[in-house]
Amino acid sequence: MKAAVLRGVDQPFEIEELELAPPKENEVLVKTTASGICHSDYSVAHGILRCPFPIVLGHEGAGIVESVGPGVTDLKPGDKIIAALTPSCGNCTMCKEGKEFMCSGMGKLLTDCTQLDGTTRHKTASGEDVYTLCGVGSFGEYMVMPAGSAIKVPDDTPLDITCLIGCGVTTGTGAALNTANVQPGEATAVIGCGGVGLSIIQGCRIAGSTIIIAVDPMEEKRELALSLGATHAINPFEEDAAAKVKELTGGLGVHYAFEALGRVETMAQTWEMIRPTGTCVIVGVASLDQSVKIPSAGLLAEYEIQGSCYGSSTPKKDIPRFVELYKSGELKLDEMITQRIGLEDIDRAFEEMGRGEGARSVIMYG
Repeated sequence: MKAAVLRGVDQPFEIEELELAPPKENEVLVKTTASGICHSDYSVAHGILRCPFPIVLGHEGAGIVESVGPGVTDLKPGDKIIAALTPSCGNCTMCKEGKEFMCSGMGKLLTDCTQLDGTTRHKTASGEDVYTLCGVGSFGEYMVMPAGSAIKVPDDTPLDITCLIGCGVTTGTGAALNTANVQPGEATAVIGCGGVGLSIIQGCRIAGSTIIIAVDPMEEKRELALSLGATHAINPFEEDAAAKVKELTGGLGVHYAFEALGRVETMAQTWEMIRPTGTCVIVGVASLDQSVKIPSAGLLAEYEIQGSCYGSSTPKKDIPRFVELYKSGELKLDEMITQRIGLEDIDRAFEEMGRGEGARSVIMYG
């Protein structure tokens, strides 16, 4: 199988032929149809998130089941699936508490980049282990993943579009609908209008937020945000974003301010945008050795700061739900896809992401 292999931080991808072992117990083999390029992939490629090398990145994938390992009863060859970020093992404490987005298995998949048993399924021709991000590795023609990560979707689901639901859309839309639980009539602000930020904006619109303020320096992203549901758009390079948010909300501030860039400076800025009893929802991922500093005065007004992981989602419930929202026209995904590319164009797509260009690139497989 062909895959884009990354062999170190800040290195170009190498298109290599890899050998793939069959799925083991409670695993599935999936032929990849399409994969979005997520900012988490970029973060690994540039050392913001630490993973072992060599590695096949990509976790925003979708495809068709080729075969299943022993013990898999709810999937069969031919099923269409969207890969979830978490394996939803169902056995750990967090899963039993209904917090599948915090499944204990996710740590192994995200940091060790192996399967749940601690081993890999991909190897080079010389026998070298090749890791896969989130136990998925959708920057390759085939994926082996835990069965719990493979979320079955209806046969009429367009995987080349809904692959985005695997990570960015669920992370963003879920942050609005699940983590924050935005209510009709509430005011919201979103810093960063990439794929995740645009999904937060859509989640706020679906929830009934009447003021949705998008903050991004890129004009094309602000325009896209307005087309997807934002009521106002601010260029933070031209005006004080926090002051403008307060102005647009009658001096009070928003109920929820979301950060979707992954910078500690903008995380702290959300604190300046919320009203008394408001909440900062931190969705972006900064370098793990950095700290967010906030003025303590806001605590007297019951300001809150809330982290959000994978949109606080239950993948087997939320991914099909978001697919149906897409089919009904409420969740707009086509507009978020900037380009469709081949695997050989992956370096260019990463360079464009680094410059903040476009919303989402999707890799297509034959």
